[in-house]
Parts: sequence; C-alpha cells; structure tokens
Amino acid sequence: MPAHPNPTRRYGLGLTLPVLLMAGCGGGGGGASPGAPPPARASDAEWAVLATPRPAPVEGAPRVSVGEVSILGQPSWNPSPDVEIGLGVAELVCAGLLRRSDVRFVERRRFAAAVEAERRGLDREGAPPAGTSPGARYLVSATWASVGLDSAFVDLRLADAQTGAVVATWRGGTASDADPVSVARRVVYGTLAALEKLGERPAWQDPDPGAAPPTYRPSGVPETAVASFFRGLAAEETWSWERARMGYQSALSAAGGSFVEATAALARTARLRNGGTLGAG
Repeated sequence: MPAHPNPTRRYGLGLTLPVLLMAGCGGGGGGASPGAPPPARASDAEWAVLATPRPAPVEGAPRVSVGEVSILGQPSWNPSPDVEIGLGVAELVCAGLLRRSDVRFVERRRFAAAVEAERRGLDREGAPPAGTSPGARYLVSATWASVGLDSAFVDLRLADAQTGAVVATWRGGTASDADPVSVARRVVYGTLAALEKLGERPAWQDPDPGAAPPTYRPSGVPETAVASFFRGLAAEETWSWERARMGYQSALSAAGGSFVEATAALARTARLRNGGTLGAG
C-alpha cells in the first residue's frame, strides 16, 4: 500500500447526505442525572463544563472517517422517527470513534456540507465554521443485514479515503434483534480489527472496553435513551444547541449515565457551541 502524505486539506462536497427527519421542538425526558430533567437553557458556565476536550490521539493513530451505514432486512428496532436509522447508527459509530485515542476521528459528512455552503456563500445561521480538516486516511462503511430468524451480521469495508480502494474487510455476527447501539459498537470493533490487519492500530487501553467488545453482546442502552440521542442529533444537525444538549442529556439520564456515545456527542456539541469548528470536532 503506497505511503500517504498528511497534508491539511478541504474536501469538496461529493457526498450523498442522508435525509434527516427533523425533530420537534421538545428535547425529551430526563437530564444528565437520572430523574433530573435538563434545563431549557444552560448558562455559559455550564456549557464550559460540558465542553471537555476531545481525546488526544496517541502517536501513530490513523485518521478515520465514517461513510454510509446501511440497514438491510427488517430490524425489530425503530427507536425514533427523528433520524433515518442508517444515519443514526453511523453517527453512533462516529461518537464511538470520537471518544477513542487509538484512532483520530475526522468529521466528513457535515464538514463537507459546511465547506460547500461557505463556498457558495450560503447563510448558515448558528452553524459553526468548517475550519480546517487534517483529511482522513481511511473511510469506514458498513452494512448490517438480518438474514434469518436468529442470524444477522455486520459487513465492514475500510477504504483508502483518497482512491476509494478497499484495503481491508471484516464481518461480525450479531443477534437478529440487535439494538442500534450494539450494532454501532460492532462497527467500531470491526474498524479496529481492520486497522489491526493493516498494522495501523497503535496500543491504547480503553477505559470502557464494553464500548467496542470483541464479541457481540447487547449494549444494555434502552430504546428511550437511543430515541433521545437521535433527538439530540437531529437538533445538532440544525445547530440548535440547547435542544441538542437536552436530547443528549436525556439520553444519558435514560441510560443511567452509562452511554459513552451520548457523552462524546454532548461534549462535541458543547465544543461547537462554544466556538469550535467542524474540522477540529
């Protein structure tokens, strides 16, 4: 495999943006702690506390972006009408990679849209600037398919982000009724396994190994928490910071505080709200 330069670059749009079904104005149930509803507005001091820095990548961490996640068959889960399910799972994968230090997650979809909007001079009220992206070396795409009453699997492709050539693949089984978070975590684990095959995964000890288990297991995240996560995501897509915060905090509340993807997304929202750029995430 040829060596890859590491220039700073901007992507052209060139991407199919999944259709987002927008949420209503309500942020949903509980708050950051079980039983405590999130306030309708947070103070600047509270936002500052939420805006924890993204994890610093360890030396040699490969730059990875997430592409399309397809859902085939008839999953038993449909946690929310707010977001198309493939996009929701893809964003759970993004959050699952964003929290890690053995990869450097590179935002692709929203960054490309922001660059194109800035190029065209479009008004993006409330949107963070695109900023500058380091560019991805690898692009992950995956398909979850239910193929029988008790059989389902994730098929993952890891492609060279510059050429589109597939450089590694991975397949892992799930239950046919696997929940969206467990499917996303299988995609995260498959990404790590594919990078391992290429000798591209540096050593790093995950403080929460359940966030990417080597074998399938249900996530334990309740459907209500996933629905709140999707509401937060739908709001974040339109840069509605307060509604996004309320959605992610409600997700944490419904999950009893144990939902690492919601924690990562909440911190990202706060960083963007406080002046961060999509390139920096």
